[in-house]
Amino acid sequence: MFTIKFKIIIAYTVVFGVMLTIFAAIIYDSTKEAAFIKLDTNLKSYSISLRTEIEDELGDSTSLNMKKLSSIRAKGLVGEKFQLFDSNGELIVKDSTLSKIPTESLSKVSSGPFVYEKKRIDHHKYHILWSTFETEKDSTYILETAASVKDVYEDLDRLFYLFLFIIPSGLILTGIAAYFISKAAFKPITQMTDTARNISGENLDERVEIPKAKDEVRALAETLNKMIERIDNAFKSQKRFVANASHEIRTPLTVIQTELEILEKKIKDNESKESIQNALSEIEDLTRLTSSLLAIAKLDSSQNKLNLNQIRIDELLADCAQTMNQAALKKNIQINLSLDDAVEMNADKEKLKSVFLNLIDNAIKYSAPGSRVTIVLEKKSGSKIKISVEDNGIGISSSEISYIFNRFYRSNEIRAEINGSGLGLAIAKEVVELHRGEISVESVIGEKTVFSVTLPTNL
Repeated sequence: MFTIKFKIIIAYTVVFGVMLTIFAAIIYDSTKEAAFIKLDTNLKSYSISLRTEIEDELGDSTSLNMKKLSSIRAKGLVGEKFQLFDSNGELIVKDSTLSKIPTESLSKVSSGPFVYEKKRIDHHKYHILWSTFETEKDSTYILETAASVKDVYEDLDRLFYLFLFIIPSGLILTGIAAYFISKAAFKPITQMTDTARNISGENLDERVEIPKAKDEVRALAETLNKMIERIDNAFKSQKRFVANASHEIRTPLTVIQTELEILEKKIKDNESKESIQNALSEIEDLTRLTSSLLAIAKLDSSQNKLNLNQIRIDELLADCAQTMNQAALKKNIQINLSLDDAVEMNADKEKLKSVFLNLIDNAIKYSAPGSRVTIVLEKKSGSKIKISVEDNGIGISSSEISYIFNRFYRSNEIRAEINGSGLGLAIAKEVVELHRGEISVESVIGEKTVFSVTLPTNL
């Protein structure tokens, strides 16, 4: 996935690369044009110097001083050469290189006093200048001058290779500069993203850092903080409602339960007594749900502090097993205890007791009559202990294991068969984590389920 930062870096690099390439092409073409204009100007100057000397010599005599003509040079030319023709195209002064040019080129001279032409002779490039002139004796001559363009192309090649080095280097530098510029520009956004990613229902009091610059990023940060504040207020309002409603419901539930228990003792009719017992069972479920909601509310609030004391975890587990023994006997389920030697640890006894009671209660609920529930306590390395609660019940599918610790989650397959609120495991997980421990589950459908709680002994 391409990030905005990556896209900006690519965009900057491509735009700068295109601009640099266009700029280089313009400079290259301008340099090439200027070089050839200068070459042609120097070639013309050379041609005029030769023609002047030839006119002077032919005006005084019928022969030419070749030594003097050969000594004439022009500034800026390399490998300059010349040939002289009469009006009939016959060579008067011959050059071994220029003579390789076909004589048909002489026909172009009639188009003007100076005619330029580019020729390749023996794999070398030359600029040719043809010019016509008349002497005082009214004789017409054609002067052919030429100069090599080798130096010009060598200079152009050097310029080309220079650009070939500068453009990629410029692109690399642009990419690096764009990276650091975009990194600096996106740093506040990255920090806001990290902060927002770590904000959850447990730490809604956190806020993203407000940048100093009064720009769009600052406006985004302020908007995010206001949104988090609104969510925080909504969460707090919800938690207050759950806590207050749960607290208020407990009193009428207790009154109703007491009245029904008194009524049950007075009524002799079996059918009416059964109805009252069903109502009492439902009230017990409501009472447990209310207690769970209150526990959740306390865990979510500032009341989630642990009341740490030195406790015997083996004795606590034995006590929990004894408490749940009556429920196990109703289903003919045997509770087996496998405890190491006495294990002492710092913990909140009541909160941990609620965890193990919930795990044992679930094991009994989801086990078939006549099976067993096994509770194992073992010491681990690093001052840790592990408590396992294993049953031989219906098991949990692999697709649901990742959800069972979520609040109010219950499997659709057992929702109608077994009563529950879906809060017990969520509370257990939060209590275990408050003790800096871990809770996990392993399950095989139709065979067994094992809940494991690992706790440090030196909290």
